[in-house]
Amino acid sequence: RSNPHMHLLEAFLAWHQATGERAHLRRAARIVDLFRSHFFDPESWTLGEYFDHEWRPAPGEKGTWTEPGHHFEWASLLVDFAGRSRQSDLTGLARKLYASAIANGLNRATGLAYGAVSRQGLPLDRVSRSWPQAEAIKAAIALDGSGGPDLKPEIEARVGRLFRWHINPAPLGLWIDRIDERGRSLANEVPASIFYHLVCALTQYLDGTARKDQYGLATSPVST
Repeated sequence: RSNPHMHLLEAFLAWHQATGERAHLRRAARIVDLFRSHFFDPESWTLGEYFDHEWRPAPGEKGTWTEPGHHFEWASLLVDFAGRSRQSDLTGLARKLYASAIANGLNRATGLAYGAVSRQGLPLDRVSRSWPQAEAIKAAIALDGSGGPDLKPEIEARVGRLFRWHINPAPLGLWIDRIDERGRSLANEVPASIFYHLVCALTQYLDGTARKDQYGLATSPVST
């Protein structure tokens, strides 16, 4: 599976940031190499989830399974790694992942990311969970500062959707984790693992708006 490698990449980048030791960056680079050579499909701009022992796409539906939320997560991590390693071409790959997820991975009725779609953009899991929406915010923030198009309106829209569907309708201090394709809540629990996604995304968003305030630029605070 590609997902555990993504989280290991995230850990190596955190270790490098905390210690400055290049060994952690070298370990991160090996995972990025695996992304280049096997995880990423340059024709469809998609990221595979399941593979066989030779890192070929798994047979059947698993081999076509892609998750928009992981496209967003990988995009922000690749931008982070590109800034540390000077592998500038990775930013272009991150943009392709983001563009693929936006073009083929969203429920057009709600604007939220599906759980999974095929490499051809057919929905495989129509439930929208809260964490992919948080990762979409992080990816847009990372790409907005990478020399590409202005994604600030996109960032505001993504934060707005997260609050509209997942946070505002929930009891104070909680969130609705799962929403069906018609926008109805399916949640009967609040997984603690989601808190990390929400805190990281909204902290990055607040840090960005604080910088705008510092320089006297207009901001569009999200209504809570």
